[in-house]
Amino acid sequence: MKTRTQPFILVFLLFFSIQFGIAQTLDPILENPTIIGINKLDARASFFAFESKSLALKNNLDNASNYKLLNGIWKFNWSKNPESRPVDFYKETYSTSKWDAIKVPANWEVEGYGIPIYVNASYPFQKGRLAPPDIPDGYNPVGSYKRNFQLPKNWDGKELFVLFGAVKSAFYIWVNGKKVGYSQGSKLPAEFNITNFVKKGTNSIALEVYRWSDGSYLECQDFWRISGIERDVYLYARPKVYLKDYFAKAGLTTNYRDGVFNLELDLKNVHSKKQLGSIAIEITKNGKTHYATSAKYTIAKNSSKGVQFNTTIKDVKSWSAEIPELYQLNISIKNRKGKTLEVISRNIGFRTSEVKNGNYLINGKPILFKGVNRHEHNAKKGHVVSKEEMLLDIKIFKENNINAVRTSHYPNDPYWYELCDEFGIYVIDEANIESHGMGYGLDKTLANNPTWLKAHLERVSRMIERDKNHPSIIIWSLGNEAGNGYNMYESYLLAKQ
Repeated sequence: MKTRTQPFILVFLLFFSIQFGIAQTLDPILENPTIIGINKLDARASFFAFESKSLALKNNLDNASNYKLLNGIWKFNWSKNPESRPVDFYKETYSTSKWDAIKVPANWEVEGYGIPIYVNASYPFQKGRLAPPDIPDGYNPVGSYKRNFQLPKNWDGKELFVLFGAVKSAFYIWVNGKKVGYSQGSKLPAEFNITNFVKKGTNSIALEVYRWSDGSYLECQDFWRISGIERDVYLYARPKVYLKDYFAKAGLTTNYRDGVFNLELDLKNVHSKKQLGSIAIEITKNGKTHYATSAKYTIAKNSSKGVQFNTTIKDVKSWSAEIPELYQLNISIKNRKGKTLEVISRNIGFRTSEVKNGNYLINGKPILFKGVNRHEHNAKKGHVVSKEEMLLDIKIFKENNINAVRTSHYPNDPYWYELCDEFGIYVIDEANIESHGMGYGLDKTLANNPTWLKAHLERVSRMIERDKNHPSIIIWSLGNEAGNGYNMYESYLLAKQ
């Protein structure tokens, strides 16, 4: 059933009229803070691996033959509560011909399904005494999404993945009627390996998205509480030996004059036999090569291997918000015959950040933060923000002499950090943790509840792993208005590590 969204100004009246009388029994996973994902891949840095160096240097995903965007129109069904959802919709025999259509990405409340809710310190599902991780019975809308896709023929024999940039608040995924996994943590990507789930020809993908889950207890931010698939969804293919992750540390030495470069690579081999090959590393700026080297690798079957590169580059141009000097890091993975398997090309910036004598120093010089808080919000599209709008925000910052931003109160779209790197904005990257509605007392806050330790650690670590290579990020925030306690101390130690 489709219900048209009311104007936002009426939300307070509508919110308090919601009835919670329908009984429900949620899947225990949705009310278990120790389960953050099922079959969800480990967090990694944000990058895309192209099939050639020329494509990597252009960094245009539309030209990548191993990339398939799934944004667009999906079949959609909105249910008022879990009991009324179409339980078997993911099956191949289930017909969605009578379903509505919805844009992806989009918040379903903005598209006319259910009620957008604005609350500050309380939870939108709050009724009487809270008992986390329990979600109150009754009104908890479920969005069921489904669409078909075709696999390119040149993807045969490759590892296939699907990435969801952000889904709020928790979801299950099926491919061709088979359950792939589960995820929560609504402002970070969820990736799944679907190699063993796809087939030649037409494939189906289905998502069951819950408006509220136990994860909602850590997402009590002062903003519009809306739901759905909020960022890009895409498929991508990779060879059987690929770059699983990379960590590029680019600091300064010799009185902040020379660049110290340390690169950690994590290679993955999914072959049933060991694989040999080589890795080529290159650091360039404005067409000039400042560092180039290569190394051979041998990876045992079905395993991973770490590889490191270290060097010092004389007289580098350091990165700062005032002069955002960037270098280009190119990483090429080749097989034993020298054939290129994949290439990534990413920006890096050489800089240091430290506190001395009460001053915050960038590259040894004290700076003054002239910063703002920024929500990902569009007046008409909710939490779906385009690249053009992000660039406009950067332009407004620069026109008004703003040099810093806090991603209040969650990790932003990865493109935002690329813009901050390029144009020079200091970033405080904030974890998606706010349990404001619980209160701040040590006997109340989830920050001091051991049951919620894993949830805190996952949200902090996944943010850092995704964003670790951006020179613009100079401070990590463990969250906002969540109180203090053991979980925060452990999160702090993890972040420092």
